[in-house]
Amino acid sequence: MRKVVTIHPSGRLASALVDRMNELELSIKDVAARSGLTYEHIRKLVKGEAYPSHLALKELCQELALDQPAMEQLAIADRLEKKYGGIPHALAGRHPELSLLARWWDLLTEEQKDSFRIQIRSVAESNEKLAVTRRPVARVDQGKSGKKQRKFKF
Repeated sequence: MRKVVTIHPSGRLASALVDRMNELELSIKDVAARSGLTYEHIRKLVKGEAYPSHLALKELCQELALDQPAMEQLAIADRLEKKYGGIPHALAGRHPELSLLARWWDLLTEEQKDSFRIQIRSVAESNEKLAVTRRPVARVDQGKSGKKQRKFKF
């Protein structure tokens, strides 16, 4: 497969558009002519600098034979991430810090993903074992009131 679009996309929707355009060997100019959208708008969509209207996305999905509801979900996720710095974890059903890794996860090979999974599991299991064996250490501090206070440090 020849790469027609060499722009590095930023975002889920932009990545999906670039991948599909490269599969079909369509340039930005080709997609603009077929969809009736301007070259500049397609360029911004492909870079992830703009988001399509509902009608523009419908046209793009028809021209690129993409699943419109799935592309709408990607666009929504990108908008949320841009506005809130990450998809709110309650909506994504994930830990909020994991959304920081999501943009790079798809760039990893399966072997690299497996390696990271093994590392994370190993460190987490080690932490779990340490937590069971640790006991709090009591120390006595004098508070602002001058009274001695017991504090526990883990």
